[in-house]
Amino acid sequence: MLIDLEPVVVSALRNDPELIGLLGRDAKGNTKVYPLAAPDISLPKVTFFELTNFDNKFASDKALSSAIHFQVDVWHNSNTTKISSVVNHVMESLGFVRSGTNSLYEADTKIYHKVLRYKKTQIGS
Repeated sequence: MLIDLEPVVVSALRNDPELIGLLGRDAKGNTKVYPLAAPDISLPKVTFFELTNFDNKFASDKALSSAIHFQVDVWHNSNTTKISSVVNHVMESLGFVRSGTNSLYEADTKIYHKVLRYKKTQIGS
């Protein structure tokens, strides 16, 4: 069974009022939250992607649930703490559990980059 949670994640992140206020909107009017890659270089922004998605519980040779892992990246030219906190709240509201974080500084572009990883077991229908 393949469960696609990308539409749920993008909708929740793009429609969160606090995140809209922190990120702003792009030229198309979307909150600056993008699957995989952002269409422009303006900051701040959030990108995300599915890391893994695999069946993890079985009965009678059929998958009952999937383990799904996402990575969410916060990009800013200053501190990422506030945006990261709101992203964390949104992901937890969707039932994800944070499995790790990493704070990075991209020296060549002078961009602060916060990596947030999440996991969730989703029961199939």
